[in-house]
Amino acid sequence: MTVTFDNRPRRRVLQLAASFLAVILQTQIGHVAMAADDDFLKFSSHDLSVQVFSASDLRLVYANSPHALAIGEMAREKTEADATRMPGFTSGEYPTFASSVEMEWRSKDGTQFKHTLDLDSIFKDRKILHKEDPARIYKPMPISGVLPIIIIEANDRTVNVYMFTTLQIISEDPNVTLREAHRNCVLAYSKTL
Repeated sequence: MTVTFDNRPRRRVLQLAASFLAVILQTQIGHVAMAADDDFLKFSSHDLSVQVFSASDLRLVYANSPHALAIGEMAREKTEADATRMPGFTSGEYPTFASSVEMEWRSKDGTQFKHTLDLDSIFKDRKILHKEDPARIYKPMPISGVLPIIIIEANDRTVNVYMFTTLQIISEDPNVTLREAHRNCVLAYSKTL
């Protein structure tokens, strides 16, 4: 004779206990991280995306890695959707910060420009830039998915540097245990030449 037991009630109790313990640990870890001056938001490596709008012949070198965009053609104008879109192409992980960025390009009117970016001074605190409520960031693992992406953009006569990150956010509803993923694209530097 075979006897079977229904373990579903026991599993549910264990799942609730695990969820409760996770919330307690998350809260405790959060307090420790806040006391450490938000060190949980520091980054030591990053990805890179290069973009060009209303300009041509962009050549950029970072960490001995050359990039060339819109060579021999004028890139399209930047749209509102481009401002919040996740970068489609990234060129891989770099240590923070591998070198200065040397760039040259032609503006819409054909003027040649050269500019050097010092990412070390732009991101001197090595902290992830975001627009979130710091109290709601999931401190044990704040970044969701890919590394922080530094976006270097030539837009006509302007150079912009953004940080794009997807952060894990704790729900405002205490009954929800799943975290939300919020995309943040924050301007870190802009200069019109």
